[in-house]
Amino acid sequence: MLALKSSELEGIATSLTAVAGALHESNTDRLQSWQQLETMTSASSLIQGFIKLVDYNRPTVNIVEQMHKTASTLFNTADFLRTLEGYVDVLEKQADKSITLTVMLRYIASLSSLLDLMCAREINALCTAITPEPLKHLGDFGTLPASAIHEFHLVNAPPEIRALAEAHPDMQILEAGDGSLVASFGDIDRATTVTTIVAGVGSSNPEGWNTYVDRARTVSASTGSATVLWLGYQAPASIPAAVSGAAANRAAADLQRFQAALQSRNPHQRKVVMGYSYGSTVVGKAASSGELSADALVLVGSPGAGVSHSSQLGAPVYAVTGSADPIGFAGTQYDGIHGTDPTAALFGATVWDSPSTHSGYWNDQEFLGNVAEVVRGK
Repeated sequence: MLALKSSELEGIATSLTAVAGALHESNTDRLQSWQQLETMTSASSLIQGFIKLVDYNRPTVNIVEQMHKTASTLFNTADFLRTLEGYVDVLEKQADKSITLTVMLRYIASLSSLLDLMCAREINALCTAITPEPLKHLGDFGTLPASAIHEFHLVNAPPEIRALAEAHPDMQILEAGDGSLVASFGDIDRATTVTTIVAGVGSSNPEGWNTYVDRARTVSASTGSATVLWLGYQAPASIPAAVSGAAANRAAADLQRFQAALQSRNPHQRKVVMGYSYGSTVVGKAASSGELSADALVLVGSPGAGVSHSSQLGAPVYAVTGSADPIGFAGTQYDGIHGTDPTAALFGATVWDSPSTHSGYWNDQEFLGNVAEVVRGK
């Protein structure tokens, strides 16, 4: 049930402590023998030799210290693990009677996996004297369950992200930073499809995150699959700033890294990437290199994807710009601020009609139905 067992950790820690003690005792005896020999001579060459022997013995002293610290880490981990095991013992007896209890067991198992990861990182740091890189990107967590990754970020994320998670308990934090957030709705570990939504201008401002959260939740509910809100880049703060493609160029590698992490976690999962407004430019930059893990791309209210034809994006492309969306003036069938208008016939995408304004797509049931068909691979 749990990734670790407290009894096994305690057994390893006890053995490690015993070995460290024996090594320390042997080392002490050796030093005393050398000190006794040193008193029997006044020859400077021999005395220098004894000093060298002590220097050569110093790594053994460091190893003993590392072993004791590692054992202490294992003992502390075992103490916490015993608490989780106690909960499991109680819940397993009643799990068949309640779905809620079964979910709680799964949650405890994810905490155990997180504990395993953090224990391993601590021991690695103790034994190599190298401070591990901070856990920042989804891929840094390997195959750790999303629920455990969420718990890690609840402790370490900036206050505004923790407050957002408290206000939206169905949200799971996958990545967190100052002005950046990647969160999911639905179970990315078990879903057959994951839709990643890349937002646009102003999306790095936490004051507007509730709106983006609601949109991602709407897509998740409409498609019946897991949906990721990807605010993992420093988006342009204003429309004039969005004329530049610099932010999209910088964000492309981060989006590629995130989608690659999803692919690594579940290679058989269908992956749809949706770019909204300037987010579609980010998606275009990421996809045009051929290194974006995506089975389909959806460009919504797009000022351009940085290419002249959909075939340059490496996946089937669907595009929509509402008839009441002024961003339609940003591009033409030949060129535009960020390339050809994705809804132009010459671009080669599958185009959807919509009466939406720039912010109204999430209330357009026909649009949401079209997205659902793409997500389901129809």
